[in-house]
Amino acid sequence: MEKSRQDNLLVVRFADGEDLIGGIEKVLKEEGIFSGIILGGVGMVKKAALSFYMGRGEYETVPLASEAELCSLNGNVSTLDGELVIHAHAVVGKKGGGALAGHVSSAQVHMTAEVAILAAPQQLIRKVDSRTGLRTLTLG
Repeated sequence: MEKSRQDNLLVVRFADGEDLIGGIEKVLKEEGIFSGIILGGVGMVKKAALSFYMGRGEYETVPLASEAELCSLNGNVSTLDGELVIHAHAVVGKKGGGALAGHVSSAQVHMTAEVAILAAPQQLIRKVDSRTGLRTLTLG
């Protein structure tokens, strides 16, 4: 992993084999960033799984059988009960031209991935919404 930070903008390049979400969490903790926006990410992934919220706290997870292009990664960074939460969604391009999108449950970097994160000046905090079961942002 390589990283560069200028003021509130953090740019990270992950190397082949690194855990994408775990790597993002690690670098955010190193940089003391606990609230922010994942502006974007591109590269390639393998051993990835994208999830779709089905309601009442349940997800349907689709594992990717092969390497895929990371066409778009975005999301946010917040805390829940003091613990860092990486909420990331992605669109991945599959061999042959198909695409899949959803919540990133897991992904390992294949060759490289580049991610830009903007540290937020306000504190982003989550709590569990009793109606939906989702860990939603509390604003205001």
